[in-house]
Amino acid sequence: MVNTNHHLFLHDKNKKNFISSLPAKNFLSHTHHTTLFRRRQRQRRRQQHYIMGKGEAAALTKALKSSFSEEEEKRAAKQIRKAEKKANKKRKLELAAAAEDDDDDDDDDDEKRKSKKSKKEKKAKKLKKSKGNDDDGNDANIAVVDSEDDDIFSSKKKKTNKMSVSDEEEVKAYVKEHHVTVSTKDAPNPILSFEKCHEIFPMEIVAALKKQGYEKPTPIQAFSWTIALTGRDIVAIAKTGSGKTCSFLLPALTRIKKNGGPQKAPEMELVNGRWKPGAVKPTSIVLAPTRELAIQINDECAKFCPAVKAKCVVLYGGAAKGDQLRALRGGADIVVATPGRINDFLDPPPGFSAPVSASAATYVVLDEADRMLDMGFEPQIKKIIKLCPHARQTLFYSATWPKAVQKIAANFTTKPIQVSIGEGGTGKLTANKMITQIVQVCTEDEKFDNCMQAMGELEEKDTCIVFCGTKRRCDFLDRKLRQSGIHSCGAIHGDKDQHEREKSLDNFRKGRGNVLVATDVAARGLDIPGVAMVLIYDFPGAVEDYVHRIGRTGRAGKTGIAHTLFTREDSQQARELVQIMEGADQAIPPELQALVRTKGGGGGGGRWSGGRGGGRGRGGGRGGKFSKGGRGKGKW
Repeated sequence: MVNTNHHLFLHDKNKKNFISSLPAKNFLSHTHHTTLFRRRQRQRRRQQHYIMGKGEAAALTKALKSSFSEEEEKRAAKQIRKAEKKANKKRKLELAAAAEDDDDDDDDDDEKRKSKKSKKEKKAKKLKKSKGNDDDGNDANIAVVDSEDDDIFSSKKKKTNKMSVSDEEEVKAYVKEHHVTVSTKDAPNPILSFEKCHEIFPMEIVAALKKQGYEKPTPIQAFSWTIALTGRDIVAIAKTGSGKTCSFLLPALTRIKKNGGPQKAPEMELVNGRWKPGAVKPTSIVLAPTRELAIQINDECAKFCPAVKAKCVVLYGGAAKGDQLRALRGGADIVVATPGRINDFLDPPPGFSAPVSASAATYVVLDEADRMLDMGFEPQIKKIIKLCPHARQTLFYSATWPKAVQKIAANFTTKPIQVSIGEGGTGKLTANKMITQIVQVCTEDEKFDNCMQAMGELEEKDTCIVFCGTKRRCDFLDRKLRQSGIHSCGAIHGDKDQHEREKSLDNFRKGRGNVLVATDVAARGLDIPGVAMVLIYDFPGAVEDYVHRIGRTGRAGKTGIAHTLFTREDSQQARELVQIMEGADQAIPPELQALVRTKGGGGGGGRWSGGRGGGRGRGGGRGGKFSKGGRGKGKW
C-alpha cells in the first residue's frame, strides 16, 4: 500500500532546486497525465516532420519538450498552426511562380516559332524569284517544312518523312515481299534497319537493342514503331513469333524517357487516421489473356527497362497478392497484368484503398486481344479502360482478327491505323509458311500409337509441345508418356497451381525435359525458343486456335513441324483446315480431301461409340460416355 500522507519532492533540473512537494496520491495522477501528454507530443512531432521541414519541426519540438502545463500546451498548438499556415503560403507562392515561369517559356517559344516562320517565308520568296517555273514544287516543300505537330517526336518525324527515291523503292519492295497493308496513306515511313533507329529512339534503347543481338526489325516492328510514336491508335495483325512484344514495348519506354524519366515510389497518405502508401500510377498498362503470357512480357520488359531506369511490375491471378503489393510499393512505370487481377487492384472491396490507379495510364496495350475477348474478358476490359484517361493511346496486337472481334474493338479505339502483315489482315486466317503442316487422319484408338511414332522421328535434343482438348486428357497423356519412357516436363492447364505451371514451363525452357503437355493455355503468345515440333493430339473446336497452336514452333524466322491427329469426329473443321494449308502452300493428304467431299457428315464413332454431334451450338455437343452418336443434347 502507498502511504498517502507521505510527501514526495519534485526536482527541477533546469532551476536546480526543489520546486514543490505533493502527496503520493496526487503524484500518481500527475505522472499519468504527463505520460499522456508526452504521447501527444510524439504524435505531433511525427505529423510536423511530415508536413513541414525538419528545421521548423525541430524548433517546435524544443518548445513542446519544456511545456507541461495546459496553458503552455495551448501556446505550442498555436505555434504549430502558424507554422502550418506559413508552410502552405510558401507552397502556394512556389506553385504560382512555377506557373508564371511556364507561361514565360511558352511566350518565348511562340516568339521563336514566329521568327522561324518569317525566316522560312523569306527563303521561300527568294526561291520563287530564282525559280519562276517551279512554284508548285516549292510550295509543296514549304508545306511539309512549315507543318507543325504537337507530338513530342515531331522534329524527328519530319526527318523520316523526307525520303530519297532509292528509299521509296526499298519500302515498296519491302511491302510487296511481306504483304504489308496499312489502312491510311498518311502513316509515317517505316524503320527498316537498326541503323535508323536513333532517329526515333533514345540512344539508351538503341544500345539495349544491339545487346540482344537482333539483326533487323521484323515487319510488324518496322511499321508499328513509327505509328505508335505519333500517338495514333493501332490495330496490328501479324503471325505468331513476329516480335509483337517489342513493337509496343519500345515506344512505351521512349514515352517514359521523353516525359521526364521513371516515376518515384508513391508517397505516404493519411487514410482513416493511418499512414498508408499511395496508389501507384503507371503511365503504361499492358493486358494479356493468360498468366504465362503476362510473365513472358514482363521478362521481355526486364531486358529493356534498365536502359531508361524504368520499372515494370507483373500482376496475375493464382499468386499471392502480398508479393505483388510489395513490388508495387517501389513504384511502376509499366504494369503488365491479366484483366481479372488488375481489376481487383484498381477497384478493391469497400474498406480497402486501391493500390493501383489508372488515372495516368495514357498508353494501353491489349496483347492477343481477340483471345481476351473470346475468353469473356470484355466486361473487365471495359471497366479498366473507363478508369483510364479519355485522351489515351490504345494498341491492339493479335495474330488473327475476325469480323466479330473487330466490332467490339471499335469501341475501344479512336480512328486507329490498321497494320497487317501477310494475308491475315483481310480477315482471312493464315498460317506461318515456315511451318511444315502434317495432318494424319486416324481413329481415336490409333492416336497414341501415331503420337509415339511422330515423336520417334525427333532427334535426342529436340523439344515438342503436345496440345490436348481437355484437362483430364492432359494429365492422362502426361502419365502415359512417362510410362513409355519419354521425359515429360509435366502438364499445364487451368486446374494446376501457378507454381506447378511455372515450374513445368521453366523445366521445358531449360531443357530438363523434351515434351510439354498443355491445353490452349499455352497456345497464345508463349515464346519458347527452339521448339522443333507441335503435336496436336485433339483438334480444337475453332480453326483460329489451330493457327495459334502451330505458331509455337517456327518462331523468329526458324522452321518447324506441326503434326495433327485428325479424326472423323473433327470432319466439320476439315474444309477450313484445307484452306489454311493451301494458303501456306502445304501438301494436303487425300484422306483429308475425302472428308471435305463428304461435307463434314454427322458425328463419327467416339471413345465408347458416342461421336460428336453434327453442327455447333445447342444440338452439336461432343458425344460422351453414354450417348448413341449423332446430335446429342445432354452433358455427355
